[in-house]
Amino acid sequence: ATSCRVQEDRGFASVLSSSTCLKRQTKRKGTTSVQSVEKKYSDVGPRATLIICPLSVLSNWIDQFEQHIRQDFHVNIYVYYGSDRSKDPSVLSEQDIVLTTYNILATDYGIRGDSPLHKVKWLRIVLDEGHTIRNPNAQQTKAALNLEGHRRWVLTGTPIQNSVKDLWSLISFLKLKPFTDREWWHRTIQRPVTMGAPGGLGRLQSLIRSITLRRIKTSKVKGKPILELPERKVLIQHVTLTEEERQIYQSVRKEGKAAVSRFFSEGTVLAHYADILGVLLRLRQLCCHPHLCINTSSSSFSADNKTPEELREMLVSKMKLVLSSGSDEECAVCLESLTLPVITRCAHVFCKPCIFEVIRSEQPNAKCPLCRNELRVEQLVECPLEEEIDSNNGKKSDQEWISSSKINALMHALIELRRDNPTAKSLVVSQFTTFLSLIENPLKESGFAFTRLDGSMAQKKRAEAIQCFQSSQAGSPTVMLLSLKAGGVGLNLTAASRVFLMDPAWNPAAEDQCFDRCHRLGQKHDVVITKFIVKDSVEENMLKIQNKKRELAAGAFATKKPSASEAKQTKINEIKALIDL
Repeated sequence: ATSCRVQEDRGFASVLSSSTCLKRQTKRKGTTSVQSVEKKYSDVGPRATLIICPLSVLSNWIDQFEQHIRQDFHVNIYVYYGSDRSKDPSVLSEQDIVLTTYNILATDYGIRGDSPLHKVKWLRIVLDEGHTIRNPNAQQTKAALNLEGHRRWVLTGTPIQNSVKDLWSLISFLKLKPFTDREWWHRTIQRPVTMGAPGGLGRLQSLIRSITLRRIKTSKVKGKPILELPERKVLIQHVTLTEEERQIYQSVRKEGKAAVSRFFSEGTVLAHYADILGVLLRLRQLCCHPHLCINTSSSSFSADNKTPEELREMLVSKMKLVLSSGSDEECAVCLESLTLPVITRCAHVFCKPCIFEVIRSEQPNAKCPLCRNELRVEQLVECPLEEEIDSNNGKKSDQEWISSSKINALMHALIELRRDNPTAKSLVVSQFTTFLSLIENPLKESGFAFTRLDGSMAQKKRAEAIQCFQSSQAGSPTVMLLSLKAGGVGLNLTAASRVFLMDPAWNPAAEDQCFDRCHRLGQKHDVVITKFIVKDSVEENMLKIQNKKRELAAGAFATKKPSASEAKQTKINEIKALIDL
């Protein structure tokens, strides 16, 4: 937690108890449980705390309030979310706690710049997963910086994700003068640290030391560890493909290798970036299950002589390849993960607001930031929503269900686990939601009670899935099918003590985040994680790249972030290594 007041915040308890409320809070979305509020605090000054978090963590905050607040103690909690949320600032300012998400904050702010949240003077503003505002040009950052509050807190496990410049937004939010002046920040901290100038890092460290309350899993207080977590083991289980699966894999690999070599020899690698990711994606999917592989014929790659409709379809399918490849694509303009992705005619994917801004500022002859081809707004194609990406990714109902080597390995492990320990709960994680759907079949046949959590589910459904999985009642699900993306941030799934990772991720940090969903406060058992890796395949090479990235991350506290095209080049070199070019 990063906070501008390190001393104990004793005002907190008095603020909480100052509200008299007739009944235990009931939390319905967008409704407030408090009908009678005595205006005790509002005469003296602000009383409400605003907590902003990612959507996936919203239900966790509500659960935590229930766990940590005594039954006889009344707190007014208002969830500012959903279309029926109250837009009345006076209702909001009378709450003890208002919970909302970064998206809602940004959307409301974007309409007129004076959202209900910006009309309230808050006692305290808390940014949970605060690194969300690391990009100073993003709408949600501007919205967060313009909130009015007495006290400000930032909670984050990763204050620096890519480079030291990520910190500036957090420091601006905390209003830590003079560092809020960008020029001063550059001169005293960012430039010296990035250039490796003497004293730069020391200065940064003493700044951080004086504004941070740091807790890590191994921290000790009075000689005792603050957190006594059970052990966590990661095992790698090799899977051998059947003769038939191996044949399909080899033929796709051969074809893909030939195409990629051609792009290299013609020097058109960057122009064919989506196609190259596609080759890799198909190989990774074939390691999981032969039905996952999307039939995109590589012969139809040229954009000439196509009707606008065919061109549009081709671009949408390329964008789906990039987005579903799990390679955590970044927009080349803002260097952040893609928001509202659109694809250009030259098949490069950017955030919609970013590329619109580029076109606006370079009128009338705007060019693509990656390949300098001409850009026009009317040629940009937007991406269909996440659920659509997944649903047509091979859920062809006319295909008869078949198993695969990986599914067999998983079922064998689950059945053995159930025999040895019938109440043990497991997370089954994959980047491919279609693969999770294929796993449902054998789970049903073997009589497993399971639930599911993926990106296409609404907040309410997610909360229900987590709640029933975390329940210890007899008959509650023992398996959760979890998509890697949905399982990334802030979820609390401590009921599980086994994790089965079905396919390796590009980014090792994404895997670790996912493992931490169950290896965290509240876990009573040792956690065993099994990674299924297909022998002699692209997956084995991915493990090597992951290890390299881990080493890099360990030493990358102050390294300079590569430009978009350098990042693309690195990724292309990785791809060469992955398919043994």
